[in-house]
Amino acid sequence: MRARVELGRAEQVVRYGGWPSLVVVALVAGQAMDDYGLTVGATILIYAILGLGINIVVGYAGLLDLGFAAFFAIGAYTAGLLMVELEWNFWLTLPAAVAAAAVAGVVIGYPTLRLRSDYLAIVTLGFGEIIRITVINLEVTGGPNGLTGIPPVTLGGREIVMPRDFYHLALAFFVVVLAATALLARTRLAYAWRAVRADDTAAEAVGVPTRRVKLLAYVLGAMTGAVAGPLNAAQLGTVDPSSFTFLTSLMILLVVIIGGMGSRPGVVIGAVVIVALPEVLREVQEYRGLFFALLLILIVLLRPQGVWPYRPRRFRLPAGAGPAPEPVSATGTLLEVAGLSRSFGGVTAVADLALRADAGQVVSVIGPNGAGKTTAFNCVTGLIPPSAGTVVLAGRDVRGRAPHRVAAAGLARTFQSIRLFDEMTVAENVLIGRFARDRRLLRPLSRADLDAVRRCLDFVGLLDAADRPAGGLAYGDRRRLEIARALAGDPRVLLLDEPAAGANPTEKRALMGLIARISALGTAVVLIEHDVALVMSISDRVTVLEHGRTIAVGPPAEIQEDQRVIAAYLGVPDDPDPDLVPEVPR
Repeated sequence: MRARVELGRAEQVVRYGGWPSLVVVALVAGQAMDDYGLTVGATILIYAILGLGINIVVGYAGLLDLGFAAFFAIGAYTAGLLMVELEWNFWLTLPAAVAAAAVAGVVIGYPTLRLRSDYLAIVTLGFGEIIRITVINLEVTGGPNGLTGIPPVTLGGREIVMPRDFYHLALAFFVVVLAATALLARTRLAYAWRAVRADDTAAEAVGVPTRRVKLLAYVLGAMTGAVAGPLNAAQLGTVDPSSFTFLTSLMILLVVIIGGMGSRPGVVIGAVVIVALPEVLREVQEYRGLFFALLLILIVLLRPQGVWPYRPRRFRLPAGAGPAPEPVSATGTLLEVAGLSRSFGGVTAVADLALRADAGQVVSVIGPNGAGKTTAFNCVTGLIPPSAGTVVLAGRDVRGRAPHRVAAAGLARTFQSIRLFDEMTVAENVLIGRFARDRRLLRPLSRADLDAVRRCLDFVGLLDAADRPAGGLAYGDRRRLEIARALAGDPRVLLLDEPAAGANPTEKRALMGLIARISALGTAVVLIEHDVALVMSISDRVTVLEHGRTIAVGPPAEIQEDQRVIAAYLGVPDDPDPDLVPEVPR
């Protein structure tokens, strides 16, 4: 215990004392370097600012952007035009440059919200080229020659033209941007970004508004990167379109790849490697590109997660959780599904499904593989729009709503194939479930968030594993964690999709007890399961599907005697073989 406390203190010293030390070192270095070193140092700081911007988009949200230089260009050209054409002061152009980049972030972000992977990369690459070609062909932007005659920055009536003065200005800009991104990393939005990066479908299903979260990543990343534009224009005295090519976007992306996705210290390391290393290799001019490429390959091979990979912040969970939430106050029917149908072309997966779950009840849905059980769950939770029917949750029609809105209305779910955020810790996974209850993004974690995380982990018996990566849990613990994440939003109705699949008898008994405790809170539990013994022992009512249609509904005792169910699912014995000796359990 003492060793763990000392380790935590050491982490705090590194986390909170490292940045001030780095700034002090940078200030001291600024006094010792010559003009050439100061110019390179200022360029490193500019690329570090760009790296902090793309770190939001790529490192946090996992949205591959191959055209980030476009936001760099928008910031530079906006500031340059305002200074040259309208004779604005440098400081007045900053808000305009950031605002222009924010608008561009919306323009590129909104149409691409549903794109992933290669398609997203192609669109962002095209956007970067569109911006570059546009400024080359516009007369107001100076065409291929760019903008010239940009005045130097003035501060307190003094022009900042000397390399040492500009280096200190760039350092001040970096510190401000670093502080802003550090505050952003402590908000609930940063956790939502990481969940979206890991599995955006699961994040949406448990309550994260993924479209808004992705759009905010683009906008805030663009605004951060745009800050470097006016600074670069002031350093060079010109804005040249050749500074914003695809190669520039690639170099900015390499900053976070080399340093570490989502890691702010890694961004600084990546910027140093990208900017300073080619300068160091100037003496071998002919082979500089080769050595640089080989070193980058070596870094990626030896440190695939980056030189300084992201390390999750330890949750300081309360020693004792606050007062437990009151049991679900609603009574009567909490979920009522009527006439639910879903077709895929000429195939009807679900036809005219009726399902009802009252407060505190356990209702099971059984049937052979391909009967439409999971499809029905997906229709109820909004992952798939139903072709017909109604879904009423606690008196509210939620059919056709986005999954995160269905979750916010009080309907939580787990998945047939476990879908956790494996790179996040156990506690962070449960925190994501809180978005169903509270969707505010731009605020730090509250005591209510931490209380809920602790309470849910304690409820399922995973409190001791709070700081462990979810991907390292045993199979049974992963199932329990998925249930804990679903419970974090205090749902009225909980849908469990084959929670006992792959579980051993001990884990199944524990699961039965857990389901009983959940229903005792007044939560309606709807269960898909193939373990007939488990279903019949815990269910209040059972619905049986075959080929998407309901063939029986009733208490377990009736379902076990229903001849249609026996024939379709439970099975009937064939004519016995007189030579077959039955196995006698020992």
